[in-house]
Amino acid sequence: MYNPHPFKIEDHPTIEKFIAANGFATLVSSTAEFPYASHIPLILEKKEAKHILIGHISRANHQVKILEKSPKVLAVFYGAQGYISSYAKDPENLSILPTWDYQIVQARGDLKFMNEEELREALYKLVGKYERDQPKSINLADYPSDVFRKKMKGIIGFEIEVTQFYACFRLNQNRTIEERGNIKHRLKVQGNEDLIKAIRDFNKD
Repeated sequence: MYNPHPFKIEDHPTIEKFIAANGFATLVSSTAEFPYASHIPLILEKKEAKHILIGHISRANHQVKILEKSPKVLAVFYGAQGYISSYAKDPENLSILPTWDYQIVQARGDLKFMNEEELREALYKLVGKYERDQPKSINLADYPSDVFRKKMKGIIGFEIEVTQFYACFRLNQNRTIEERGNIKHRLKVQGNEDLIKAIRDFNKD
């Protein structure tokens, strides 16, 4: 990924926090003919000094066969994004070229499949994470075990040992406070509150 300064992010706590908040990822693997991608939620964990992504896909997904032969993968996580016009940066003179703001994290790593007990634990973690803010939360431990076991047979769990992170947050950190103020005002008009928050939180202004 093209990742120039000052947009390059190398701080692991920042990357970990980003993935925790933006867990729906694109999982990419390759064959000799073409790349293949699936879109799935992933959870990031730390085991000793290693970063581990855990997830699952359908056994019917053709990517399973690809992963069995080629376990090198790339996971891509997406944050806030949006078009930044010349008007947004300099409404009087239009002196600054337009661009696109975005937050992207890529994780390269090696994938291995889980056994049934590891998959069960991974599902408990995944559902537990996203159920905690619901008005009423399901507890998979209380779900009928025969039905749950049958559902599990249709999916395959995996973990990815991350070998390298690449993170790029293009959030106008190379612009003045006044220019960022203009940008946030224009984004407010456009209704892009997510990007406004990302710019504000990252630049602390």
